[in-house]
Amino acid sequence: MSAIQENTEMTPNAQTNETPSVPGERVDMLNFTRKELEQYFIQQGDKAFRARQIFRWIYKQDVTDFTEMTDLSRNMREHLLEHATISSLDVVRVMDSVDGTKKILFRLKDGAQVESVVIPIGKRLTLCISSQVGCALGCRFCYTATMGPGRNLTIAEYMGQFLGAQRLLPEGQSITNIVFMGMGEPLVNFQNLLGTLDILTDELGPKLGARRLTVSTAGLCPQILKLGETFPVRLALSLHATTDAQRDQIMPINQRYNLKTLFETLRNFQKLPSQQSLPVTLEYTLIKDINDSPEDAKRLIKLSRSIRSKINLIPYNEHPGAPYKRPSSEAIANFLRILQESGVLATERQTRGDDILAACGQLALDGEAKKTRIPRPRNESPSSL
Repeated sequence: MSAIQENTEMTPNAQTNETPSVPGERVDMLNFTRKELEQYFIQQGDKAFRARQIFRWIYKQDVTDFTEMTDLSRNMREHLLEHATISSLDVVRVMDSVDGTKKILFRLKDGAQVESVVIPIGKRLTLCISSQVGCALGCRFCYTATMGPGRNLTIAEYMGQFLGAQRLLPEGQSITNIVFMGMGEPLVNFQNLLGTLDILTDELGPKLGARRLTVSTAGLCPQILKLGETFPVRLALSLHATTDAQRDQIMPINQRYNLKTLFETLRNFQKLPSQQSLPVTLEYTLIKDINDSPEDAKRLIKLSRSIRSKINLIPYNEHPGAPYKRPSSEAIANFLRILQESGVLATERQTRGDDILAACGQLALDGEAKKTRIPRPRNESPSSL
């Protein structure tokens, strides 16, 4: 089985916490949805409302010390100190762009590191969150792909990025939107993604509306449908090519799910009750002499009209060792003009944070940080969604 096959499929009931557990290790409260936390306390012989109390302390008050949770009994606080924890991620480095974008390097418990990005756009503060340490999909234009395959992040590591980024914001500011567009493929980490979405939208948690959450995928068709059956989040498809020959060249996943299969999946996805009013965002990175011709634009128009969609045009963001080049400003403008004159909804994504390698496709570890990447455990079950 290839690395791509092993890392792009996932058994629906697979173990979600993929970091090795240690016998007697304290339970991390951030790994639980509220319903799971309720079940935990019931199994401990306590009441479900304990979970609601702790959820409020963590996500409403940003309290991670059990001794400060004053509506818990002293015995309960002592029990939790002995048997549970509320983890946090170490902030290794914060880089600030001239445009206000903030890139955060987090260290995980096992020494691995991931990056998150906070992007201010008008009144919105969007957090771009990572799903994996590295990525096995091998998209040729993406800097993360140079790290190779790693492991999935746990729910606690997802939420650690959210809470850690929130703590770095000035008082009075808060994350308003989240895009799962950082390092790794979110739909490979399917079960942990669902748990994270559950927490983020919980009324006792961050209480973000589902429409403020966007999941990006390179095109894992079975998981796209399962996501639509489960959660009403917005979907962004990393398309980046208009023919199978092009997409095979720059995105190996296309050899498993070609354009015909992919767009049939998207049409079925949009028939689901959770998606009937939502367009799919077609992300299209413009790469010089690869996919930036007028013929590409015309094929993209045809593809976009086959589903409810909007096109997000992304001028290629170069990175160290990048194998491709960004098209000229004239070529980008001409491509966008062809799209807009056809009547399709198309916008150009304004490059944010490229001076600190925080723009689309630029997230990856370098130097000593890259050496800390933790590989996927050999005994981890291959997925089979």
